[in-house]
Amino acid sequence: MAIAPDDQVLEIGCGRGTAVSLVAERLTGGRIVAIDRSAAMARLAAKRNEIHISSGRAEIRRAELESVDFPPGHFTKIFAVNVSLFWLGSATPQMARLRSLLAPEGRLYVFGERPTSANVSATERLLAVHGFATTTSIAPSGQGRVLSCVTGTLTR
Repeated sequence: MAIAPDDQVLEIGCGRGTAVSLVAERLTGGRIVAIDRSAAMARLAAKRNEIHISSGRAEIRRAELESVDFPPGHFTKIFAVNVSLFWLGSATPQMARLRSLLAPEGRLYVFGERPTSANVSATERLLAVHGFATTTSIAPSGQGRVLSCVTGTLTR
């Protein structure tokens, strides 16, 4: 994702907070907000990232995507890892919310471990239908795993 020191980043579905740690370490003037609909996962992510939270580089919230309260265009990068809303059919309200939160030059990154061609294709179609130009990469991520990334850039 080429995190810049001043990026404003949103992670959807942070789980235990592993990615929060990796992103927060690269931020100096920026910040990552991570949300998860599970209170248990949000607690685990907050515990794991106490140092980043206390420094102001990270915030963890128990929240649904539709309810996050940030101004339009706030985030330079939004990402999700293994979040099924991108390949399980209609996600129109969520996609509208993502579009509204993304800065004009921002990017949306949808990562999937153990990707199937059906999941990658569904993600590409979903993003395209909602006005994103997409690029896709699939690469080894270590320990014999494969990681896909569909990157979306707003086109309209």
